[in-house]
Amino acid sequence: MQFHTTSGIFRLCDWIYRLAYLNILAFIFTIIGGIIVGIFPAITAMFAINKKWIDREDDFVVWKEYWGAYKQYFIQSNIIGSFVLLSGIALYIDFSLVQNFSGFIYYVILSSSATVFILGIVVLLYVFGLLVSAKRKIYQQIKAAIQIGTLFPLQTFWMLMTIWGFLFVCLVIPGLSFLFLGSGLSFIAMYFTQLAFKRMKKYQIKEPIRIQPIEERGVLHGK
Repeated sequence: MQFHTTSGIFRLCDWIYRLAYLNILAFIFTIIGGIIVGIFPAITAMFAINKKWIDREDDFVVWKEYWGAYKQYFIQSNIIGSFVLLSGIALYIDFSLVQNFSGFIYYVILSSSATVFILGIVVLLYVFGLLVSAKRKIYQQIKAAIQIGTLFPLQTFWMLMTIWGFLFVCLVIPGLSFLFLGSGLSFIAMYFTQLAFKRMKKYQIKEPIRIQPIEERGVLHGK
């Protein structure tokens, strides 16, 4: 039996190999970075590689591109990651302390915390995909993530449900986590981020924040 490179089976096997390889790279570079300062650059580099694959760019050496993205976004990704972690800790403390209140104040604090929590989830869903897609300052990346997430609420919902479904599969089949957890999640998030850009272009919606494409700066090619 002969397999053609255009066949569905071949493409499926190719994507399985790609995502598994990318996940292993992310694990290795997370360890190299000392886990704490290595995890967010490793995550961002996965987004950068997945973006190229989604854009049907295949003519590159994966580990070299990954290393280039890892270095390029090392500082920015750690700042954003620290912001996400600190926000999560603050929300955890907030939700814990709110139990000490009652009446009107309780509902005000609870609703405020819930709103911040939802916005935090939206930022987490989009911010790393936006980071590798356009040149912005860090606060602009966060602002753009919120704006795009709220501009397409139904898409954001399906994005979240897809991620939740993928996590459920990984929970049911733990072996998949080692090979596909990080790369699979970053692929899903990057796909929906690219879809948001396409929808904005289709409906001629002005970008929330002016975008200077990464390709213009040659970020991953050392220009």
